[in-house]
Amino acid sequence: MRTFPVALICAAASLFAASAGAEDLPDPTRPPALLAAPGAAEAQPAGLQSIIISKTRRAAIIDGETVELRGKHGDAKLIKVDEGSVVLQGPQGRQVLTLFPEVKMAVRKAPAGKAQPDRQKSVPAASKEKR
Repeated sequence: MRTFPVALICAAASLFAASAGAEDLPDPTRPPALLAAPGAAEAQPAGLQSIIISKTRRAAIIDGETVELRGKHGDAKLIKVDEGSVVLQGPQGRQVLTLFPEVKMAVRKAPAGKAQPDRQKSVPAASKEKR
């Protein structure tokens, strides 16, 4: 009969110790300190963030501002919009901004003597003839 209160006290003490240790854990939803610091976004320009290409429109989002083709960004004019880059023309000359500057793309050539395989077009099942 005396062991029940001792077991209850031990269980309560272990729960208290576990909850006290959990308070030291960092919040996983908190943004990194670099993003949370005031003025961190102003310290470094964002550059080219997005490219918009449609049948009727070509534009780019540069430093958070939407700039249409032949539109102005600061003292520079947007003169060219491609899938991966844009070109600005300003007093300092031409400036090419790339969407992914750290990615270098290279064209892969087929080894000599090997023919490229013929690619067949797939036909949807609904348009195939039934035999």
